Amino acid sequence: MSPKLLDGDGSPVAPWFLAAVIVLSTAAAPLLASPAAANGAHIGITDVQVTPDEPAPGQQTELSVSIRNGQNSPSVVDVTDIYVRRPGSSDDITRVEDVGTIPVGENISVPLPVSFDKSGVKDLRVVFAGRLKDGSHVRVRYPLTVDVREPTRPQVELSVEEAVPGATRSVNVTVANGIDRDIRQLKVVSSSADVNFTVNERVKAKLAAGKAVTFDFPARVSEAGQHPVNLTLHYVDRGVHHEISRTYHPRFTSPTNPGKIVLTDVRATQTGGTLEVSATAGNVGSSSVKGVVVEIPDTERVDRSNYFVGSIEDSDFSSFTLKSDVEGNVSSVPVEVSYTVGGVQKSFTTEVDVSRRAVRRPAPQQGGGLPLLPVGGAASVLLVGAVVYLWRR
Repeated sequence: MSPKLLDGDGSPVAPWFLAAVIVLSTAAAPLLASPAAANGAHIGITDVQVTPDEPAPGQQTELSVSIRNGQNSPSVVDVTDIYVRRPGSSDDITRVEDVGTIPVGENISVPLPVSFDKSGVKDLRVVFAGRLKDGSHVRVRYPLTVDVREPTRPQVELSVEEAVPGATRSVNVTVANGIDRDIRQLKVVSSSADVNFTVNERVKAKLAAGKAVTFDFPARVSEAGQHPVNLTLHYVDRGVHHEISRTYHPRFTSPTNPGKIVLTDVRATQTGGTLEVSATAGNVGSSSVKGVVVEIPDTERVDRSNYFVGSIEDSDFSSFTLKSDVEGNVSSVPVEVSYTVGGVQKSFTTEVDVSRRAVRRPAPQQGGGLPLLPVGGAASVLLVGAVVYLWRR
């Protein structure tokens, strides 16, 4: 009794199929090398197309398996399974079942979805299992090599503008497309435990090859220093979604000498029921300040009064005078100053000593009779009297 060759299921292998397997195994190439050979072959895998040809890790990939039932085949073939494995492994990478029937002289193409977690050259075996009309089984193995490569990714850079703590500043995120093709559906998402972002998401429909785009994220921090910023870039390359996540630690710096208002030559004088405060508001910083307002607040004895100074450029000043009604005597008065620098509201209060000025009243008249006249006036009166007397005589 001659030995029989059994396939993986324990079924005897047909002699014509043995020849097909030997050709496939020794040549390590598609079963049919030319149309003439295809016409005379029985059953086998003629080709496997990989799309894309160099997939990235995690990218959805399609293996298109072409199977032909040759004209010399003894019967139709019922395709029961097509699967992909690594050599020596019993675990399927991907599998489809109950594909259908291939008539004699016909061929079919079956897509198999697959993806790979890591980059590298993948040595695989595509296996086709079928059943003939008489119930016997056939199995064909096709060697396949897939090169999985890490794709060239866009570059993401971050920079932060200078501003005083509490002010809104720009966190600039630049995306540069170094790939030789367009990328689409860009979305940049920002987050941080220490940074308060006014806007957390920016989008762009397309970024051309070799181009760059900068996204502006308005943000505030309570104090200067280094703060973590999380960025995630989402984009689509050749129909495949990609994601890049990174954590940056930029420095949120403050100007070395921001705009600052000080009061000089301050004087407060009370004259009766009126209080007058005069001073000079000077900007001792290297940036302009805006919305400078000087105010005497409303107290028990002093009525509220304010003066709008406006903007003061760096190393400039502006003088002002405030007047308020006062009841009784006061020894000091608070003066409040508020202004904005870099979008941040600043204020301070200074206590000013009050000096008093006496009010002069006209002196009251003494005794009765006619008021005293100057010497020249008295002489004139006497002269007029003498003339009148002589005229009457």
